[in-house]
Amino acid sequence: MISSDIRSTFFAGCLAMVCAFWPATPSHAGAIASCDAPFVFEGSAANIVPIEYLATSAETHEREGSRLGKIQETAQHLAWLMKLDSWHQPTYGSLGAVAHVFNQRRCTGDDVLMGLIVGSDSPPIPPGQILLMLEGKIFIEGEEIFLQSRLRGFRRNMEFPDRRRPFTRYMIAESVEAALPNEGAALAAALPVIDVTFAPRAITEAELDEIDESFVGASAIHQAPSDESPASSLRFGHDRPQAFSVQLVEGGDWIKVAGHRSGGPTGFIRTNPEVSEFLHAKLPELDFVNGILGFFRVRQTMNAGPDDPVSFRPAPPGAAKHARASLQRFLDRETIGDDDAKALASALIGVLDGQSGEWKAARDAFAAAVATAPYRSEYRNLLGIADAQLCCSEGTEIASGDPAHAFVDAISIDPENPTALRNLDAFLSLLATTGQSPEGIDASRLNERQGAVRKALSGFEEQSR
Repeated sequence: MISSDIRSTFFAGCLAMVCAFWPATPSHAGAIASCDAPFVFEGSAANIVPIEYLATSAETHEREGSRLGKIQETAQHLAWLMKLDSWHQPTYGSLGAVAHVFNQRRCTGDDVLMGLIVGSDSPPIPPGQILLMLEGKIFIEGEEIFLQSRLRGFRRNMEFPDRRRPFTRYMIAESVEAALPNEGAALAAALPVIDVTFAPRAITEAELDEIDESFVGASAIHQAPSDESPASSLRFGHDRPQAFSVQLVEGGDWIKVAGHRSGGPTGFIRTNPEVSEFLHAKLPELDFVNGILGFFRVRQTMNAGPDDPVSFRPAPPGAAKHARASLQRFLDRETIGDDDAKALASALIGVLDGQSGEWKAARDAFAAAVATAPYRSEYRNLLGIADAQLCCSEGTEIASGDPAHAFVDAISIDPENPTALRNLDAFLSLLATTGQSPEGIDASRLNERQGAVRKALSGFEEQSR
């Protein structure tokens, strides 16, 4: 095993490389990179990485090949538009957005993600940094065309990079803790890993054409913030990243870009809110992406500590509010087949509400997550935590469900996870210690129930030895 001292030395060396090679990263930065040479901004608190979607078809005849080629070009345009859309949404104070496009070969999301973790055209992702990677495919089935997206997101931990290890080894395990009023006992719940595949979205040839037409305007780099100003067209296909700083100017009507030494574009790009509205209506997952970005930025700011040794710019005031609003917009859009994503959005809204002490609202959100994805133990565990805060914390008089019921349900779904079992033990201990029996809470046979729970916990402890 690699020692923590070696890990710290390694990451310190990576940061020194960053400072030597790149100028100080501005509030927002953008780039275009080849997917076989992955790149992100090490100085940004968060990076969004849209990867060119892969166009596929079951048909192999010549006409279909020509059609696929056109769609593949549209997929490249879509990656750029997604990147621009990142700056039309709340950016939470420090954001890099790097569109990765196919160059010498077609890359998978796994290729790009591993390159970013171990280092490629940029040093490895530093500890504590947020990465959101959006990938997908555009596939043809007969006369119909569908677009499907996958989102992976995490905060980087201190694990030394190694290509042989699974991606989850490099992710900070996100969790929630809430204290109980008996000698500092705490309840805890793990949050699911952010790896969501969304339902396929039907898309028409006309809508693909609209993406291409939108790209024409969005890829024009003007010399001045004026439609009359001379403009040059953005070009893809460079082996090295084209990096640039980003600043919204002229009341948000224009994006000012300034190329770094890598030869990125310099000039002004006209913003187009209608393009963003079209993309979000067609791809509701973009609202989800922004909500996840805000959620991670809030936690990054709150939880800076041993696993976050690199200091990033704090999230601005109102970050939690904006994140919640984006997640709610995703929930409000009418989609079919996105139950996992909608349950996760509800749960994260509940976590944000709980962090601000709004436990009644948090309980409602957790209950919605349970109703949408009843097979996930994490959401039942979160529901139990909210119920415990409402029924038994000092100063609360709001009726709730019995926390023990939620914890038992979580254990039934995932008997091999001791977290809910520990929560049940802590809650029963609270009832036994205080001698209270809040309305709606089953306080009978406490000694017998606690004995059964602790016997099960001892079994877990023996297995872990």
